[in-house]
Amino acid sequence: MNRPLGTLGAVAAGALAMYYLDPELGARRRALLADLVRTGLPGGDRGLVRSRGRLRANHPRPALAIDPQDDAELRDRVQSRLGRMVSHPRAIHVSVEAGVVRLSGRVLAKEHDGLLEQLRQMPGVQRVVDGMSAHDKPQEIALRPEPVSLAAATR
Repeated sequence: MNRPLGTLGAVAAGALAMYYLDPELGARRRALLADLVRTGLPGGDRGLVRSRGRLRANHPRPALAIDPQDDAELRDRVQSRLGRMVSHPRAIHVSVEAGVVRLSGRVLAKEHDGLLEQLRQMPGVQRVVDGMSAHDKPQEIALRPEPVSLAAATR
């Protein structure tokens, strides 16, 4: 009886190690796990109701008051998290207005959808506007010049 359970436990531990130690996506998965441990379930326990063993949201997120200082703080939080979400965070430009996060620049195609999903779940984010271009190879990101915003170009 012990031998099959031990074998099953070893297989599960090996699969878990492969999942989190993967050279390509492991860093992002570990960062997501660390965020989950630090902050708990996305959205906390606000407005959640247990029904038949499942959690479901009772109400949509309340709209935040428009405050430029809040937007600057949200932009800083997004930019600081980019390093844990994507492999080339400096290739992405972030702007925030009234809780709407606008992204431009370049990102690896395999990181694109995960980045958008993680940003949508951040507290204070009302909406994410995706203006990024997705690339298959890291060389395509590194060889291109940094994106120039329209405001910077007119100065």
